Amino acid sequence: MKAQFIRAGQESRQNRAEAEQPVKNDTVPGISDSLQVVVGGIQTTIKYYAEDSIITKLLTNQTYLYGNAKIEYGNIKLVAERITIDKNKNELMATGIQDSLGNWVGRPIFQDGPDIFDTEEIRYNFETQKAIIKGVATKQQDGHLRGSVVKRNADQSAYIKDGKFIPCLDDPDAGTYIKSSKIKINPGKNVITGPFLLYVGDIPTPLGLPFGYFPDTQESTSGILFPKYGDERRRGLFLKEGGYYFAWNDNIHTAVTADYYSKGSWATRIRSVYKQRYKFSGQFDLTYNRNITPDYEVDALDSKDFWVSWSHRPDSRGRNGRFSASVNAGTSTYNQNNLGTVNLQNNIRSEFRSNVQYSGVIPRSPFSYSFSARHNQNVQTGIIDISLPEMSLNMNRVYPLQNSDIDLLKRFNFGWRFNASNQITNIVRPGSAGFQIANKAEANDTIAVGFDTLGELLDNAKNGARHNIDVSTSFSALTYLNFSPSFQIEELWYLEELQYEFLEDQNAVRIDTINGFSRSMTYSAGIGMTTQLYGMFNFKRSRRVEAIRHIMTPSVSFSYRPDFSDPKYGYYQLVQTDTTGGGRFRLLSKYDGFRFGTPSLGESAALGFSLNNKFEMKVKSDTAKSEKVALLESLNLQGSYNFLADSFRLSPIQITARTTLFDRKLNINMGATLDPYAYLPETSEGVTTLRPVDVLAIRSGQGLGRITSARFSLSTNLNSRASAPMGGGGRFGGESIGVGDFGGDGFGNNNENEYGSLNDGGGALAAQMGEYFYDPNAYVDVEIPWNIRLSYDYSYRWTPTNQVTRQSVKAHGQVALTPKWQITYNTGYDFFEKEFTTTSIGLYRDLGCWEMRGNWIPFGAFTSYTIDIQIKSSVLKDLKISRRRSQFENNRGGFSSF
Repeated sequence: MKAQFIRAGQESRQNRAEAEQPVKNDTVPGISDSLQVVVGGIQTTIKYYAEDSIITKLLTNQTYLYGNAKIEYGNIKLVAERITIDKNKNELMATGIQDSLGNWVGRPIFQDGPDIFDTEEIRYNFETQKAIIKGVATKQQDGHLRGSVVKRNADQSAYIKDGKFIPCLDDPDAGTYIKSSKIKINPGKNVITGPFLLYVGDIPTPLGLPFGYFPDTQESTSGILFPKYGDERRRGLFLKEGGYYFAWNDNIHTAVTADYYSKGSWATRIRSVYKQRYKFSGQFDLTYNRNITPDYEVDALDSKDFWVSWSHRPDSRGRNGRFSASVNAGTSTYNQNNLGTVNLQNNIRSEFRSNVQYSGVIPRSPFSYSFSARHNQNVQTGIIDISLPEMSLNMNRVYPLQNSDIDLLKRFNFGWRFNASNQITNIVRPGSAGFQIANKAEANDTIAVGFDTLGELLDNAKNGARHNIDVSTSFSALTYLNFSPSFQIEELWYLEELQYEFLEDQNAVRIDTINGFSRSMTYSAGIGMTTQLYGMFNFKRSRRVEAIRHIMTPSVSFSYRPDFSDPKYGYYQLVQTDTTGGGRFRLLSKYDGFRFGTPSLGESAALGFSLNNKFEMKVKSDTAKSEKVALLESLNLQGSYNFLADSFRLSPIQITARTTLFDRKLNINMGATLDPYAYLPETSEGVTTLRPVDVLAIRSGQGLGRITSARFSLSTNLNSRASAPMGGGGRFGGESIGVGDFGGDGFGNNNENEYGSLNDGGGALAAQMGEYFYDPNAYVDVEIPWNIRLSYDYSYRWTPTNQVTRQSVKAHGQVALTPKWQITYNTGYDFFEKEFTTTSIGLYRDLGCWEMRGNWIPFGAFTSYTIDIQIKSSVLKDLKISRRRSQFENNRGGFSSF
């Protein structure tokens, strides 16, 4: 809490500035002199100066300084209107004077090294180095400290009588403060108080404690975390987040906390942040909840839930190896049983992903590598996929003939990729579907995840390895045509394969797993051609538009792949699957359902095509130069035609388009899938449906085809600062309100800046831990008076039996009603469901020393509201009044302290 001391009055500011200057020995008309005192048996010189006069009484051995007097003695400097030096007692006393209006002039400013005191009166003993100060005022890190009398010791500790701490940096005379009759300051260590009360508007409140303890150090310190209290409807009265804060060192801090509920539930949590300068930083969070309530409760709880979050970021400086991690995983019922407004985004998310990876490059080689573990969890379906371990080794493209004079050889290159993976999943894949399996043992589609089913999960794991080799080159022909031939090889490695046998007596197929190394190799070749065409239409008579340009980029490719179901390859087995009609047969792969799939079925000779269009307009501007305006940034069509397919050789045509209007303020995106084949009605059991036939729609009078899916979206980002970056903004209610971050999960980051940034000091690490540990709804971007993002989404999907059209609108942003009032909002309407999306309204009010925050979800599954009024000062962060209510919790609010 030690910093610098405030001045009372213009005269004090002037005196302080002069106190920091050496004593002037040649100032006119002032008078300067010096005297000798004995400190610890050593004679020391004291320099002094006064503008008015200096009077020394030899009988009493006292010296009087009048008029802007100054003293310099070692590290001690003093400026005051009047100073008296008593050589007999080795003491000095300094005071100011009152003018005819009763205003104080020349109040003492006392400086001892880095400590500066603004006082009404001071007595200082040179020998004992103790001081008694009256009417002291000091500026602290988060406010101001005042006292009627201060006794200062030689070790720089101080005792303050009738002290009060004002947690308002901008207002030293604010009416909000903590008052105590006794305060002790241990500089660089702590501040300890006796019984204290909180005053609001100079009126005492019943909020206080028998003692107070405030850390006063640039380094972080360990200490007790006092719990919050309240009431939940399901789990009862609670004490939350009580525990201990461990400041291990400047690199790592940990908070260990616990929750307890009166109906029997409890929870523990470990939260840590860490940073190693120039190397890495991150945070780790592990929570275990034991939710249990009596059986007679209507909605009784009985669950064991855990959740782990870990984020590790390597330093951006380049090194051969880098380790990173982003982990979010836990039991599927964790978020359901721990609902609240703080983790609202987790409550409505259904899928969580994790990735832990170590990657690097091999020095002086074209090779790079990575080792990783991946996790994907859907808490609604209960499906979990874990890839552990995964390994990849890649070789950058090598140009062995780059010194050749022939372009075809000069651009000849090849690359190589190797991937190996083991996938653990609780989805049961019996091998193949569509026929009876004789030895099928699994009755469920998924395996329950737990320690008791670990063996079953490992048996259900899929693993394998894959090699990819790409060989390619490129050359130009006829000046404008660019050709790129290529050849690809893929090889799959597995440690087992499947063998099929039809059992006629059971009318089912027996599937056996044969252990042992098994491999397959496939290959394909192709060539691509692309060029670019320009068209220009000039407007000679137009005063504004000069020309419209059309840029077309057509590309054509041809690829060939043999039929790897041919018996000579041995990858497929022709198997009878039943006895219907004399027996039906199917080609089944010996790698069906394996980690990297199976070789492609059927021969292919496909012609791929695409056409990209761009339209621009050249307009005259107020300057000498013309401006380009994008009319249509992209209009792309693509598809393929397989000459060797038995039927339906032409693939669906994909159409996409995008552009922006009104100086890029309105974004438009469109897409559609066109099925080029005809559909004819078919009646079965009295039900008429449409079925596709191998005839182009245009030949059967059905136009170009049928749109089977389409999407269209409009979005705009508007704010009061035209120069504001599109991703800017702040947070309120735990959700980002940046105009470029609409619809995110509310944690920045990706999650990634959720916890803020760190610098090298322990204090900064503690500040980050504070943001991490306390309420995350702690920031509102008050610098943007208003911003808004609006979006409209339309989607259409058609099948022969059904068609679905969905529309929704969304709005998100903030409005500053006044410089101290902020409102944020997030809402939308789904026309298909005919209901509003999750809607929240946030409120922020700057109350000077205090601030008020509110968040209201008026309807839906997470109906709730929260109101917090708290002091801005970080050291008094726990001094707040809260009110929270939801359909899951009923917090009665209250006051918490240190």
